[in-house]
Amino acid sequence: MASTMSDVQKIGVTLSEPDLLIEPGNVAHLTVTITNRQDTPDRLSLEVEGLDIEWYMIPVPAVNLGPGEQATERILFKVGRGSENRAGSYPFLVRVQALETGAIGVAQATLVVKPFSALQVEINPKRAVASFLHPLNIFEVTLANLGNAEETLNLYASDPEDGCAYEFDADRTTLKPGQSETVPLYVRPRVSSALGGTRLYGFTVSARSTEDSYVSANAHGQIEKHALISPLMGIFLLLLCFGGIGWLMFHPRPPQPVSITFFHAERTHLTAGQDVKLSWDVSPNYRQIVIYHRTGANGQVIADGEQHNAAGSINVQPDPPQTTYLLEVRGDGNQRKVSSPVVIDVQPAPTPPKPILKSFLADPAVIHLGESTMLNWQGRARFYILDPGSIRLEAFAQSHQVTPDHVGDIVYTLRAFNDPDAPNPPAKQVTVHVAGKDESIARILSFDPHPKAPYIGDTVRLRWRTLYARGGVHIDPDHGGTIGSVPTSGYVDVPINDTTVYTLTATDDAGLPVTKRITVTPKPKPPPPPTPIPPPNTNPPTTPTTGNNTPASPTQTPGTPPAGTGTKP
Repeated sequence: MASTMSDVQKIGVTLSEPDLLIEPGNVAHLTVTITNRQDTPDRLSLEVEGLDIEWYMIPVPAVNLGPGEQATERILFKVGRGSENRAGSYPFLVRVQALETGAIGVAQATLVVKPFSALQVEINPKRAVASFLHPLNIFEVTLANLGNAEETLNLYASDPEDGCAYEFDADRTTLKPGQSETVPLYVRPRVSSALGGTRLYGFTVSARSTEDSYVSANAHGQIEKHALISPLMGIFLLLLCFGGIGWLMFHPRPPQPVSITFFHAERTHLTAGQDVKLSWDVSPNYRQIVIYHRTGANGQVIADGEQHNAAGSINVQPDPPQTTYLLEVRGDGNQRKVSSPVVIDVQPAPTPPKPILKSFLADPAVIHLGESTMLNWQGRARFYILDPGSIRLEAFAQSHQVTPDHVGDIVYTLRAFNDPDAPNPPAKQVTVHVAGKDESIARILSFDPHPKAPYIGDTVRLRWRTLYARGGVHIDPDHGGTIGSVPTSGYVDVPINDTTVYTLTATDDAGLPVTKRITVTPKPKPPPPPTPIPPPNTNPPTTPTTGNNTPASPTQTPGTPPAGTGTKP
């Protein structure tokens, strides 16, 4: 009779450690000890389930082991140092499967990804002007969490001279890994002067973690304070007032020429589809401000619209490969001033990689109504869509539990996406059969005797294969001994002396059976083949005499039996 040892017991799997710590960007090793507890040699394959396929590598995926032999293999783990690989615990299974018999051994472990911190702070604009009439300036502080763990940050702003007051829209914020947030910062000089010179204050904006004060990032900005009237401007205006009065008495005052203080872009290299801010400052005696742009070196010049502020900014989206922006200012008398061009190089947007969907399985694929099954897959994509239901699943999800609500075959379709608008994404389907509560889901795939026509007294090998027989498998003969419980698949050798009916019963986890019967009828053994009779000798042998007249023994012809003996047919 075959062994009743379960498939899981036939393959031993031992891990060097159940909890494996890994620093993002480094490599960790896991040692797997495999034991072949089967009675026959086999080739054992090693695989990992439950982790992103890019996180691990198996140098030797399969080994050959004899009965009772052991082998030690390594699994290498490497998690990229990026915000997409979040800190936390990721349980996984190490599965070893015998390729000849199908026996399986599993061991569970946990990959613990350590957290790391990386912050980035940017301020926009880098410099602003605070006048007597408009002292308040609003800066945009952009915070980015480039680490793989959530960070709660406190925001600070100060200048060495304490000449300005700073106020954040919110001085504390929480960022998830890879998340960025823009917080308004209101800055104004503490003292506004009606008469005085220009003063430049350099200030620092800091973001510091509430958990670890060593985790911080800074950005620097400037604010230029202008008095209503500077001393030199006051003297100049006084002299100009008196001189102007005299000059106007003799000659009409010519129009004052317009000028451009600055016209620039916050950055000159970006990717297609991104916005960039253009800022300018012109003399207040302008009559018209127009911004133009030209794509490429010889493209057509197109007007982007008239602007209505002497100092301001707009957001534009340049076109690849290169876009040039021009600022044109006109004053009284149709005076014209064009700034130096601002050239922005635009790189084409990178093409997102194609998603990969390697496998899509249901475990188990046959269930009773009201039970759940686990849908497992292996792939690489930004997100997945599971139908029916159009359920969105994120990139790190490699399984999803479903509970069907009706009897029959239900087809589940999984599609992988990197781009939501991409046509014909890779997709796979799996069918789950839902049986009624009174229907057995156990299946008998085969149950046959070998040989099919034995002789009386021979040994017959009964072979069988079943599926979903979680409640057990029994073989019962109608007479001639008992067999009882057997593995879900295997064989057993039984003697056969007369016609016997063998009944194979497979029971599912609900206790519902399914049976199959075979009848083995032996036949009598044939008699042994007869021994051939030699032809008779027509010339009887003569008995020679010796020298003393003593009869000699007769000479026997080869192949002829001695006289007095015979062979019965």
